[in-house]
Amino acid sequence: MSFLHPSAMRMPDNSIVAAVPRSIQSFLLLDPGEWRDLFSSRHHPRLFQRERARFILSRVRIIAALLAILAPFRLAVDDLLLSHHLFIFLASGRIVVAVAFAVLAFFCRCRPTPRHARLAMVMLFLIPALFFLFSHVLLAHARLNGAAEYFDKYTYLTFILMASIGVFPMVLLEILAFTLSLLTVFALPLWLWEDPRILPELIDLALVAGVAALASMSQLQSMKRLFVQSSTDPLTGLFNRRAGEDLLALLFAQAERHPHALSIAMLDVDNFKGVNDNWGHEMGDRVLQEIAQLLQSGVRMGDAVVRWGGEEFVVVMPYANSGQAQARLQVILAGHTVQKPDGQPIGMSGGIAELQAESGKNWSDLVKLADNRMYQVKSNGKGQIATE
Repeated sequence: MSFLHPSAMRMPDNSIVAAVPRSIQSFLLLDPGEWRDLFSSRHHPRLFQRERARFILSRVRIIAALLAILAPFRLAVDDLLLSHHLFIFLASGRIVVAVAFAVLAFFCRCRPTPRHARLAMVMLFLIPALFFLFSHVLLAHARLNGAAEYFDKYTYLTFILMASIGVFPMVLLEILAFTLSLLTVFALPLWLWEDPRILPELIDLALVAGVAALASMSQLQSMKRLFVQSSTDPLTGLFNRRAGEDLLALLFAQAERHPHALSIAMLDVDNFKGVNDNWGHEMGDRVLQEIAQLLQSGVRMGDAVVRWGGEEFVVVMPYANSGQAQARLQVILAGHTVQKPDGQPIGMSGGIAELQAESGKNWSDLVKLADNRMYQVKSNGKGQIATE
């Protein structure tokens, strides 16, 4: 099963797929084309991008809230082991960190988008990384009154940060960005103060990064397979109705926030009942599969085809007005025909609705308008696609 949903993009990125030998893909239990989607999120379907962003924001919110509560807990120990001057500085840093985590937890209640999810993760790792550097600068040449071993444990913070990468489902490019950044932060004391203790810990940290990377990509792989299973119609391989409704809600909201054309076509197979009655349901299934393949292969990249139910299909066309959508569908249906076993072509009737001021307040009104226009066509002779 490929992670890339058929409505998102049809052409594989051969440059990336070819870079990973089939033997390695087989060893890692990767399906053909799956490596590309574990390497980069560029081709992820919009619905999956939103679900992954929601999941990441939820985990960042929980972790940030927990750290906001726990950050000040070591103040009492610091007070016992540090001079008053150092304690004031370190306590101030801890309080700032706690406030920053609290703000981050509140921010994660925002709209789930890939941009917000990445920003939230950057802040989650940046806050403790800056505190790590701050504490090392503060304590590098301080007299610790026999408590050096206690403050050496501050280096554990970077190990905890690195291991926490495995909590989030990320692609390889994102993992590399975070792990290399954390390794750089941890290596700064080695470069600035020539601390020899940092070097072996840096090697250990790289091992932790490798394990965390595998955990993160495994999470992503499991999440995307569950997503495909839950959002795909098993007969045709198209989006199922539940996923189609989610996609319509997402695209409708985007078209209202950043005004652009959005057209929806409701299509119905003409005289489909006769196919089932005369040649059986197995032949009817084959007809639906051929129609699904015909529609999917003809739409633009970025359009989506949904099996709405039975012999009904919905085609979603962002950035296309009703006239453009009608012209495109007519080309698709006229260029290639699906035939019955007796050689007769199978026609389709359809209605198109475009997002406009009079089309309704939500996506369901738009679908209802397209559905009404489809039934007008069927009552007036079938085989046409209407826009009004």
